[in-house]
Amino acid sequence: MTDAAARKRITASLFLSQAFYSSAFIGVFAVMPILATRFGGSPAQAGLPITLTMAGRALASYPLGWAMDRFGRRTALTIGFTGGVLSAVLGVLAVWGSNLWLLLASAALMGLARSAAEQARFVAAEVHPPAKRDNIIGLIVFAGTFGAVGGRGAAQFGSWLRVSFGLNEFAVVYLLAIGLLAIALVCNQLLLRPDPLTLRWKAEASPEVGSGAVIKVAGEESGVTTAGGAPALPRGRPLAEIFSAPDMQIAVTAIAIGQLVMTMLMVITPLHMNICGYDTLNVSTALAVHTLGMFALSPLTGWMSRQFGRVPVICAGAVVLMACGLLAPYAVALSALYFGMFALGYGWNLCHVAGSALLAQMVPEGEGGRVQGAAEFITSITAGIGSLSSGALFAWRGFSGPGAAGLMLSGLILVAVAVAANTNRRMAAVVASA
Repeated sequence: MTDAAARKRITASLFLSQAFYSSAFIGVFAVMPILATRFGGSPAQAGLPITLTMAGRALASYPLGWAMDRFGRRTALTIGFTGGVLSAVLGVLAVWGSNLWLLLASAALMGLARSAAEQARFVAAEVHPPAKRDNIIGLIVFAGTFGAVGGRGAAQFGSWLRVSFGLNEFAVVYLLAIGLLAIALVCNQLLLRPDPLTLRWKAEASPEVGSGAVIKVAGEESGVTTAGGAPALPRGRPLAEIFSAPDMQIAVTAIAIGQLVMTMLMVITPLHMNICGYDTLNVSTALAVHTLGMFALSPLTGWMSRQFGRVPVICAGAVVLMACGLLAPYAVALSALYFGMFALGYGWNLCHVAGSALLAQMVPEGEGGRVQGAAEFITSITAGIGSLSSGALFAWRGFSGPGAAGLMLSGLILVAVAVAANTNRRMAAVVASA
């Protein structure tokens, strides 16, 4: 198999596994708060499963990244999706036994699958030449759109199973998740060959970049050419050193803050809509529109990132998120809520896709899994903060609370860009005067 054919096969495998995983996760995500309230006997328990999923995602991020570098990408992703299957099995047992502790264990283990799925975009990007990575990341993120559509189809199939066989409606959700995650696991095991790790350095040495071109790593020239072999880049450097690069700081800030602001406003919007008098159908539609904003335009974002630059696209995403935070208190009409949820999703998408492409560009050879795992850990922590803080902010000032916080936090992305630009100018001046 040629390298080009292998890249296409790897990308297709990751796209399919992402789509099946997303279909499973959307269904489980929807029922976990309901089950926690029933099993725990209080609405105060509703947020526990989601919080534990985020905690599991955070705790698994760095170990999975380390495993990717140590044992290969396929093995690490297999561990993640296997955890997802086991999580769904625990979910079925939790429903049948009305057991809150099993439900919480299932939620935490689902974080392992979530962490693997989030790192898949970097795995897809690294096997392609740098000039194509923006589009590839956009394509993998776009798989979430198929997941949303597939999730609705799975829900309809689940309704048929429930009526035909008299199954518990919540158990059906987890049974379907077992099947969908098992398919994702099979796609990963059978199609993700050769291991993407073996193709990474070849992508760096692609003719599109130029054989023998000097590779930029963390803002520095390695001074070692790629012609005739894998680039001999530094390995095992401290994460603090790697993340000190200005462009790396922009990338991580964009991904993490974008996730925080999106989560903060998204999780509280259903409550805001309920207070405004809208029914569950309206809320479901708003979440569906939000999902489209998050994923549907990812190929366009990847193209813009490549055409206009990653940092300008990140800045555009920050501005969109700031606008969402500013206008959130005034979103009362249904049309305004739908538009706002779409804009919130797309603001996140701009930061996520362009930030991921910038991060993939800056990751040193041989340290991809470790560095990307660390970045995913940071993102998971910020998502958890956004989820946990949204309720308190809403109780404090209504929708104005999360909106104001989102406005200010989104501005930090622009601050990071300005600081990085100033640092780059000073470094260039030092080099010029040397």
